This record gives sequence, C-alpha cells and structure tokens, in this order.
Amino acid sequence: MNEGALQTRAVAVPPALLSLHYSPWSERARWALDYQGVEYRLVQHAPFLGERRLRKVVGTPTARATVPVLVTDGAVLRDSWDIALHADAHGTREKLVPPSLERSIRELNDVIESTMMRSRNLVTAALLADDAALDEGLPRYVPTAVRPLLRPLSRYGTRWFARKYGLDLVDLETPRRLLGETLALFRERYGNRPYLFAHFTYADILFCSLLQGVCPVADRYLRLGPAWRNAWTQPTLVAEFGDLIRLRDRLYAEHRGERTRAARAASAAPTGNASA
Repeated sequence: MNEGALQTRAVAVPPALLSLHYSPWSERARWALDYQGVEYRLVQHAPFLGERRLRKVVGTPTARATVPVLVTDGAVLRDSWDIALHADAHGTREKLVPPSLERSIRELNDVIESTMMRSRNLVTAALLADDAALDEGLPRYVPTAVRPLLRPLSRYGTRWFARKYGLDLVDLETPRRLLGETLALFRERYGNRPYLFAHFTYADILFCSLLQGVCPVADRYLRLGPAWRNAWTQPTLVAEFGDLIRLRDRLYAEHRGERTRAARAASAAPTGNASA
C-alpha cells in the first residue's frame, strides 16, 4: 500500500445479549457482565413476537428457546450460568464463580433454578387475573386508550407463554410453598453473614434473582409498572421474609453499579405478556 493510502481496521463488535429487561434470569446475566466490566450490546427480546428470531439465533428452529442468550464471536451461550462464567473469563475483577467454590455455587444455582421455574406459575396466573397487568404488558408505544381493545391479544400471548413452559395455573400453593422452603434454606445459609461465602459471589446474585418473584427490587434497578409489580409480589412471603428482602436490597445497593442503573433507566417498559 502506498504511503498515505487509507488504512482500514476491523472494529471489534461487543457480544450481543438477548434479554428481557424484567426477567430475573436475564438480570443475572446482565449483573455478571456489568460487575466484571464486560462490554455487550443489549438486545431486548419480545416474547411471542420475537420467538422466531430467537430460535434462529440459538439454532433451534423448532425446539423451545429462552433468554438470556449471549452471542459472541465464538459461541452462543444460552444460559445465565454460562454467561456468568464467560464474564469471569473476560472480566477484570475477582471471580464471581471462583474455581474452589464452583461446585457449591452450581448446587445453589440448581436449587434456585428449580424453584424459580415453578414460581413462574404464580406470576403468570397473576398476570392473567388482572386486566391492568395485561394492558401494562403491551409495548409502551401502544396508546393507553387502545390497550383495553388489545386485551384478548395480551391474554393470548400470556397463555402461549404458559403453554411454552408447561405451567400449571391451577395448583398455586405448591410453588408458593416451595418458594417459602427455598427462602428458609437461604435464611439459614446466610445466618448473620453479609454473603453466602467469604465475599460477594454469583451465589449472592442467584439469591437476589430468587427474591424478584417475592418482592421485586426497586425500579431504579428493574423497572416494572404498578400492576406488574403487584403480580410479581407474594404478600405472605414478604411478611415472613422481610429480613431477606432487606439483605437483597443491600446487595443491590453495594454491588449493582451506576452503569447498570443508567442502562435499566433506558430500557423499555414491560413488553411481551410473559414472565420469562
């Protein structure tokens, strides 16, 4: 190339994170990436409407696909656990999943995952029972006056979500009891300590995600409309586990940075009629 000729350079494109901004599963992934300072492009997924695109991204044209999904140059990571490990591998801070604790944290991950999969029943049933929540779940560009007219579509989308995950919307006491038992387990594990282990780890992020389906965290972290906030709240468990909610709030205040708060403030209101 002659001297003075234009040079071109490849520009590194950050990984793309497909996410639902109100989903505790997606919040786990965002928190891990943000904590470790790993750059990414946030792509908001719309349940039902965005299903075809999501399946294409993850390479499963017919099977069930879920978010979060992190699309990097070399891989498509389809689980918040794998995304957290990716964040540790490319981050700059103390690992959220230290090798010495990986087995223990993975066991806690599996307990919380099982509980949260069941507690989806509670949120989805509450959304279907509340017309205001169905209206609130529509994209924010839909005029307020039009929302009641689209309620059948919102209800259809929410029932589609229930079918996708095989949810039981009749027996709600079983998942509520399981949620309470899991919270009691974590109360015992924390005791009077500030963290589950010697320092802040992904286990504490998992604990915080569990509580989203009991008493949603403040809007400055995850914004919900009032009807959706009510649908995600379990009053009897709030009354019983107020100490754990205060612990969750402290963990957010101390370990969820300003960068993340600004990103959440820029997010759209709840869309997609689902509680993934």
